[in-house]
Amino acid sequence: MVGVVHLLLTGLSVLIVGKVLPGVRVKSFGSAVVFAFVIAVLNAVAWTFLAPLSITFTVFTLGFGALVINGLLFLLADAVVPGVEISGCLTAILASLGVTFVNWAMHFVVGHWAP
Repeated sequence: MVGVVHLLLTGLSVLIVGKVLPGVRVKSFGSAVVFAFVIAVLNAVAWTFLAPLSITFTVFTLGFGALVINGLLFLLADAVVPGVEISGCLTAILASLGVTFVNWAMHFVVGHWAP
């Protein structure tokens, strides 16, 4: 149940970022939830394999390497989900930061701390 709530809140975060950030267009709440699901799957797969390989890169770039990887994952999810459009890599990086921040704020307000 908590996973479904987290997915729906992340979908809402994607929708909010799509309304606020130029270069990100989200067609509907359903598209945002599908995008959130695809991002969750991509994060689970990519970070399982990339975390051990990218730790040095992330340390040397002071964390910016992880932001770039997250941005690339957002672009990959954009290619898979038809209802979400992201205009470029920098926009995808900003969108990933925005979704993270909005998601954190909503979980703080709702009181659900997702693992």
